[in-house]
Amino acid sequence: MRSRLLSLFFCLSLFPLAAPLAEAASLSEQRLLYDQAKRALAKGDAGLYLRNRQVLRDYPLEPHLAYDELTARLKTASNEEIEKFLTEHGDLPQISWMKLRWLRWLAERGDWQTFVDYYDPALNFTELDCLYGRYQLTHGRKAEGQALAEKLWLVGKSQPETCDTLFGLWAAEGQLTDQRRWQRLRLAADARNYGLATNLAKSAPALEREGLLMVEVAQKPQMLLSQSSRFAPASERMADVVGLGLRRLARQEPDKALALLDDYARRMRFSNDEKVAIAREIGLSLARRFDSRALAVMVEYDPELRDKTVAEWRARLLLRLGRWDEAYRLTRQMPPELADSNRWRYWQARSLQLAQPQSREATGLYQPVARERDFYGFLAADRIQVPYQLNHKPMPLDPRVVQKVRNTAGIRRALEFYARGQVVDARREWYHVSRLFSREEMVAQARLAYDMGWYFPAIRTISQAQYWDDLDIRFPMAHQNSLTSAARSRGLHSSWVFAITRQESAFMSDARSSVGAGGLMQLMPATAQETARKFGIPLSSPRQVFDPDTNIQLGAAYLSQVHAQFGGNRVLASAAYNAGPGRVRQWLRGANHLAFDVWVESIPFDETRQYVQNVLSYSVIYGHKLKAPQPLVEWHERYFDDQ
Repeated sequence: MRSRLLSLFFCLSLFPLAAPLAEAASLSEQRLLYDQAKRALAKGDAGLYLRNRQVLRDYPLEPHLAYDELTARLKTASNEEIEKFLTEHGDLPQISWMKLRWLRWLAERGDWQTFVDYYDPALNFTELDCLYGRYQLTHGRKAEGQALAEKLWLVGKSQPETCDTLFGLWAAEGQLTDQRRWQRLRLAADARNYGLATNLAKSAPALEREGLLMVEVAQKPQMLLSQSSRFAPASERMADVVGLGLRRLARQEPDKALALLDDYARRMRFSNDEKVAIAREIGLSLARRFDSRALAVMVEYDPELRDKTVAEWRARLLLRLGRWDEAYRLTRQMPPELADSNRWRYWQARSLQLAQPQSREATGLYQPVARERDFYGFLAADRIQVPYQLNHKPMPLDPRVVQKVRNTAGIRRALEFYARGQVVDARREWYHVSRLFSREEMVAQARLAYDMGWYFPAIRTISQAQYWDDLDIRFPMAHQNSLTSAARSRGLHSSWVFAITRQESAFMSDARSSVGAGGLMQLMPATAQETARKFGIPLSSPRQVFDPDTNIQLGAAYLSQVHAQFGGNRVLASAAYNAGPGRVRQWLRGANHLAFDVWVESIPFDETRQYVQNVLSYSVIYGHKLKAPQPLVEWHERYFDDQ
């Protein structure tokens, strides 16, 4: 009890007297005072902070206290005080919320000039956008205001109440036509916002019948099978209703949607946009099941390759079906943004090689792709038997740039949070300050994190800078002893375990996915518990999954299990680690000595396809870094059969 009283006396005696001793305040004293002031401000007491502001003036986190103190009285603060704070501390991650509240009150007070001075669409608050549109319509800028109102109207979700005033002014000028109401109704029904769609249908007599029918068919697309008489007479709006119903039915029962398509297409005049949407839904639903009937739908409803995803799946299905000559012709017809990608440059060469085995042209097509450091570059290099090009080239950094970055207020705050163990707050500061940096400064920032061993922010920052050639920062040797030891004990390639971990979490040990997977190797709780029991790995609590060593042991053990299930094939095991063994077996159905590159390209899930490609590519890079060169695939991994 006596020691507790002494501690209380120390706290009470130190800080009221601290202001005159500002120069002498130590970092530990500032940290303690910051914590006390933060708690007091949360309770509405600004006194402790205000009395000791001088003590904290050079403490990196002091702006957070100043923010809390000012926002608590923002409505009564003067514009000059708020503007001064924004000038001094406008780089705080939470500053946009202060701006939202302040601008909202400026509009309420009719201080439009200050509002306009500080409004920025990059703040990304729809409420402020609507206030700005209202200002434009009422201050002689009608064309701009009407354009903004239309943009804010044509969304498939409800907008903030503030927007009602803008839409009312817009409607009063005759701009809210039935056509625009219908456009929004379609968007709302497509987005499954049925309450909004219903209200829009009832807002205009001319829309009500077809609008309510659209809401109904969006929820019960089987109506197209049994109640076809309700979809007459044919009209432009009725075509929209039927088109949405067919697209919705395709997600549930693509065979039935396909059977109905020709009959309804004869009766309805689908717009070009609706045709492309039908190609996307019905065509892709069939293509992702490797159903050849998808090709006719995609060709008929998107003949000009307007939709990139449809164009890519036409090519993927042709590859999966072994129709090499057609695949080659299609790769040559693709729009430039697809044709110029490594993916489709590789497949142009590969499909030509398979269609015309004696042709030497494919080699020339492979060569430029093989100079790239990615999945398709490594594939091309294997095809023409040349070394992989890793192209490691760190960016030379000016020491003055490095020092500038290190001294930036946001970086100093991030490092202080990191030192305090508040890693989430540290990352928040780190990510926010990146938006203020040039590309070179972002690379310097990434280098700083890498040198600290703070790998996830390093990887994220250098990726945002789009500087891809520093393989040290992008592919760090994090947890090397644990990863190599766990891989060795489970009979796995260390480079593969590194690659899986890099892809799963980018070495963020506290990573938690939206579905509950956690830790470096992103294990689901049930998987972690089952693996721990099966392999005799101690796991005392679910939280232990976030311990790096424990997570690596569990992840490597589970990975070895999946690896064994698929005959030691890393391609299939990587896909199974991401999407589950059951789905992988489903995707193998009908495979008859199918080449691994075709199988990977035709994986129905975009996420899993990219996952497998990344893991195999990263394995090559980590094999090089571990001085144990690893081919993209081993010989026994090159062909698959139906399992």
